[in-house]
Order: sequence, then structure tokens, then C-alpha cells
Amino acid sequence: MANTDLPNAKIIILFILSKVDSIPSAKLTDCALESLYVDYFLFSQAKKELLDARLMTESVRKNESRKDASGRPILSCDITPEGKAILNRLLPSVPTGIRAYLSSASKSWRHEASEEKSVQAEYAPNGEGTWDVDLRLVENDATTFSLHWNAPSEAAAERTCKRWKSEPAEMYLEIIRLISEEK
Repeated sequence: MANTDLPNAKIIILFILSKVDSIPSAKLTDCALESLYVDYFLFSQAKKELLDARLMTESVRKNESRKDASGRPILSCDITPEGKAILNRLLPSVPTGIRAYLSSASKSWRHEASEEKSVQAEYAPNGEGTWDVDLRLVENDATTFSLHWNAPSEAAAERTCKRWKSEPAEMYLEIIRLISEEK
């Protein structure tokens, strides 16, 4: 490992955090690894050192409605003011190729993060032999559409959540059309 890998990994993480507010911890990992400049072990070390130095934060946000696969509220990461200052000072020292990649990729990170916050789907067993499924559309931290139903099986609940996340506009329009159509 080159002696510039860890500092570059830290700068990559800080750059991602500067472009995407309250990014889920798992999404931060994905974005950093997609860069191909950071492997998982280097990412883990860099993230730990950034947290220890208080250049970034990682916590569950108050009133967090997004859940992880285990049904727990997700951890979100943010850059601190000190992290921003360090990033601004060190970004010019990052190799041109890395800077070019980060600049172009940041648009898709923001779009994906926005989509993940606005389209929510989760399911959990309810103790009655069926599965509670919750589908939501959220804009500006306000729920604009919410649907709760009991799926007969975990497979049905999982399929519903996957489809909702992959086709939210189509499903939303179809639901609205079905419930508002006169017979």
C-alpha cells in the first residue's frame, strides 16, 4: 500500500460527505468502494480515523424513518465543519484522476441519496403469521403517500418492497388511479 493511500481514502470519504448530506453509512461505503481507489479495509481504517478525529459524524438521526435490513433505524454520516476545512485545504493535493472521478460521480450520489430518502419500503413479521408492509413517498421530510398492508408471506412482502423501490412512480399512479376511478 502506498503511503498516500490512507490520506487519499480520507479525502475521498470527506468529499463524498461534502456532497451528500446525511448519507446512510452503507451508501457511504458503496460510494467509496465504487471509486476503485479504496478497498474495504482501507475504507474502514480511514472512516475510523475520521470519526476519531471528529472530522465526520455517524449516528442515528432523531425521527429517522429509514430502516436497515434488520428493521433498525439507519446510521447516517455527515462531514463536520473541521472536516470541511481539512477537505478544502487538501483536495488540491489529490491526484487529478481521483478529483475528476469524484466530481463526475457526485451528481449520481446526490440523486441516489435523494431517491433513497424519498422512496421508502420496509416489511416485518407481525406475529399473526403475516408480514406488515409499509410503503411511503417522502418529500422535504413530509410523507406525501403512505400505504400499509399485510402480506401473506415474507416472499410477497419482499417482492412488494423491491417493486416499490424500483417503480415508485408507476405503482403510485396505478394505486391512485384505482382508488379514485368512478365505476
